[in-house]
Amino acid sequence: MTENIFLITLVVLAIVALNTKKLRRAVVYLGAFSLVSSFVYLLYGAPDVAIAEAIIGSTITTVLYLVALRKYQVFSIYYANSVGDQTSRYLNDNSTFLNNLEAFLIQREMEPQLIYSGAPIETIVDQEKFDLAIHHTDQDIWIYGCAEDYQLDAVEEYLLTNYGDLNIHLIRCAEGEDNEA
Repeated sequence: MTENIFLITLVVLAIVALNTKKLRRAVVYLGAFSLVSSFVYLLYGAPDVAIAEAIIGSTITTVLYLVALRKYQVFSIYYANSVGDQTSRYLNDNSTFLNNLEAFLIQREMEPQLIYSGAPIETIVDQEKFDLAIHHTDQDIWIYGCAEDYQLDAVEEYLLTNYGDLNIHLIRCAEGEDNEA
């Protein structure tokens, strides 16, 4: 009876982990799957395999995946305005735009890191590591992102849906040596 409960739990955890939309939850479900599988190994008389599975599969792997996800989900956004423009004026005018963009990224389980820069946008694009670089002029908003970044597609769709009335130009840059976005 106990064996059947553990085997059914394994199947349920596997299905739930595969069908979960949120990556962190999937990692936690896989950790629980690994822990239950270590109990199954124990039931079948393999305590050495059960201990190895519990230590490596359930603990170390889950923690490593969660740490990697945490590092991967930092989304760097450089914000630069035109040379000679008043930074405070643009920040006040665009705080709603930037706050909504940050809220959108948080909703997608990203951790936006907004960096205000006085450097020219060309310098940022050529030398900085970024996921998005936003350059605001009097009439236009220029957004630079890596062409291979799948998050850029979602950002583009979000901007077209919510800010179609603004003059937004999205430029997809090739990943360079200095920019490992």
